[in-house]
Amino acid sequence: MIAQDSPLTQISDDKLGREPIVELIVDSINHVVSSSHECIVYGVYGKWGEGKTSLLNFIKERLIKQGKTDGINIVEFNPWLVNNDEALLREFFMSIMNDPNETIRRAFQKYGSLAIFASKTIVNAAAPGLGSALAKGINWAKKALDDSSDTLAELKKKASEAIVASGKHLVIMIDDVDRLDKEELHAVLRLIRQVADFKNCIYIVAMDVEMVAKSIGDYHGKGRTQDGRKFLDKIVQVPISLPRIPNSNMKRLISEELITTLRDYAEMDIITEITKAVEPFISTYRELRRYCNQLSFVLPHLKDEVNIKELCMIEAIKMVNAESYSRIQECRSPLMHEELAFNYLVDKEKEQEEIRKRYQDAKEYIEEGLDGGLKDSIDNAIDELFSGHSYDYQEDLDKKRLLTDIYFPKYFSMNIPSDLISDRELDAFKVELLEVKIDDVVHKLNEWNDRYSASEAKRAILYLIRKFSYGDERCKAASILAKALSVCKLAMGLPPYVYVDQNNISAFVVHQVIHPFMFVQDPQFAQMNVWDESVLNDTLSFIFEQGEMNYCMNVLCSADGSVLSSGIYDGSKVLPILIKRFTDIGFEGQFRYSKFLLITLLNRWKRVNIESFNEYAKDLFVNLDHDMGLVLNKFIDGTDDAQDVNNFVRLFTLQIPEINERLQGEREEVRFSHAAKIYASNYRPLIGQ
Repeated sequence: MIAQDSPLTQISDDKLGREPIVELIVDSINHVVSSSHECIVYGVYGKWGEGKTSLLNFIKERLIKQGKTDGINIVEFNPWLVNNDEALLREFFMSIMNDPNETIRRAFQKYGSLAIFASKTIVNAAAPGLGSALAKGINWAKKALDDSSDTLAELKKKASEAIVASGKHLVIMIDDVDRLDKEELHAVLRLIRQVADFKNCIYIVAMDVEMVAKSIGDYHGKGRTQDGRKFLDKIVQVPISLPRIPNSNMKRLISEELITTLRDYAEMDIITEITKAVEPFISTYRELRRYCNQLSFVLPHLKDEVNIKELCMIEAIKMVNAESYSRIQECRSPLMHEELAFNYLVDKEKEQEEIRKRYQDAKEYIEEGLDGGLKDSIDNAIDELFSGHSYDYQEDLDKKRLLTDIYFPKYFSMNIPSDLISDRELDAFKVELLEVKIDDVVHKLNEWNDRYSASEAKRAILYLIRKFSYGDERCKAASILAKALSVCKLAMGLPPYVYVDQNNISAFVVHQVIHPFMFVQDPQFAQMNVWDESVLNDTLSFIFEQGEMNYCMNVLCSADGSVLSSGIYDGSKVLPILIKRFTDIGFEGQFRYSKFLLITLLNRWKRVNIESFNEYAKDLFVNLDHDMGLVLNKFIDGTDDAQDVNNFVRLFTLQIPEINERLQGEREEVRFSHAAKIYASNYRPLIGQ
């Protein structure tokens, strides 16, 4: 809820401990009004947001409640509502003329009318004969001046005597004079000092004394604050500086307000951390209310999209210095310690030094023009936000941290960037993931594929899996998503060779979905074991049955040596599914695949069922319908001749006699092909040469 930044009116609502100072001021006023007195001015000095207006309200409340019989009349005057001398004086005297005493009203109407004209230099207030000049003036003022022979000084004296004769004392409260420009401020001070310094009048003027003193110094041409203070000292007889709120009180207030603001968005331990982090940015109660209002505005939009503590920190920076907040957005790359592509490929130490320098330069730019505690607070906050990288980048993503490329833009936008999937949407989908059909999951993945990049869809997958509890639930979620990924649009249309594109979905499924979430590391031996072999078998069976063949071959290639690891999981129950699909596509379909994919599949086949592999291999070289030249050229393709021959021979050791015999009877273009020559030269004994 957005809290109104309204001043308090009842001292019972005071949270800043102002009651003692209110009592001192009221007691002082009571002493002054115990007899007739000259005009006296109290100055209430305090910074913006320290509760000056509330203090005036508390004084008014106490003066009214005490019900004194000596006639204290309270007048409230807001000079910032008007914008020139004439309007200012008219507003001032109209405020005073609300007095129920007829004598006082008439006296101030006469004097006020002439003072207004004097402010415009329509008349010479010191000279007689005002009738002709006043005829050109305002009608209500002309009617009030029925005795045109009185000078301004005489009318002022009569107004002062009328107040004394009435036995009343006017307490005139003037607030927000520090909002005025130089001309308006000088007019108000001139009013208090020269125009309306009546007997039995008490002024209570609230201001930020440093701002007012500087403005007065500027007005008089020298611009020195100390000159302005000297000028004020001639006007204010009782200067009262509001005491700074004790740190313990301010900390208590910050804690109370943040608990109220954040209780629906964060756990208590996080709120405690937030309180500690933002305390240095808040020095007044008004700043605290303003800050809580900021949070109340942004939190409903970003509740599930960012790290709440870091959002609160960045919003604190925005409150105290909007320029620094904007510059943080500008400095995204150096703040996030991004590496300098291609600049320092050899000298990594130099690269790291340059990265550190860019980070420091960025901080200096963000903090430009700041000093003291504010600069220190922003500097410390930036270091906390951007220097605490986790060892694992995925951990920073899980925490939705500002220093990640995915989450950084969310902190500076009321809407989720159009190229990102809302975490709120992911959280809603996670709730139903374990119960819905695979087709429904595929539909959701295809929807994301149509609207977002492949990298964003993959981020969403990992986000979903890691939202589940470690163990059976996470393993099951990984299985469901691995299956769905294998038949969604992302897995369609892969080429018949090792797919090394940056959006390689087959490698992603194996290395980032199956291996980390369906295996578990043995802490004693630092060895990976299958979490639930039945779930893993079910997952790979689905992939090898339902996925496009090119995708499945790529999955096998990615799994070789990781998911399919000697002594941990050999895939013997699922590989026959892929092997059957491979044999069913026939010779020409099989040899569409690249050397690496074929060798990977055949080696795995040889391990899980050597008998059926040998039958396939023998047929491969004996069957005259199979193109011997195509087979040789596929496995010995000239990329690494010696290694190619070694791999070929290891794979088809038992078939070497058939291979040699077949070669001797082949046509010349096969026998004298590059592949055959390389085979012969590297494996001469086996072909009888």
